[in-house]
Amino acid sequence: MPQGSVLGPLLFTAYVTPIGRVIESFNIGYHQFADDTQLFVAVDMPDTLTSLSRTTECLNAVQRWFLENDLLLNGRKSETIMIGTTVQLKSADVATTTVSIAGASLPTLKKTEVTGRHLG
Repeated sequence: MPQGSVLGPLLFTAYVTPIGRVIESFNIGYHQFADDTQLFVAVDMPDTLTSLSRTTECLNAVQRWFLENDLLLNGRKSETIMIGTTVQLKSADVATTTVSIAGASLPTLKKTEVTGRHLG
């Protein structure tokens, strides 16, 4: 299919749809967009390392799927964000400062969740 064709985005979406089954096999939530996939992992603060280990295994499986299907996962274009309350983020394990994705070591940004408040 030539690049820029009308059917290109539709066919690419159909081609990468199986990635969802790979992600679901790790019991991880996700959203897929045209050429972008977001993973969502609920982390139990006392057991942060186990959740992040499962996430890393999932990312490795996704990367293998990409390689087997002649695609490339660009870890340098990926981001990791941990969202929670100030107390939760302070209690997160020190080891959660980086996540490895496709050979890239990414810093984990920590953002305080704001609920019920309007910032102005």
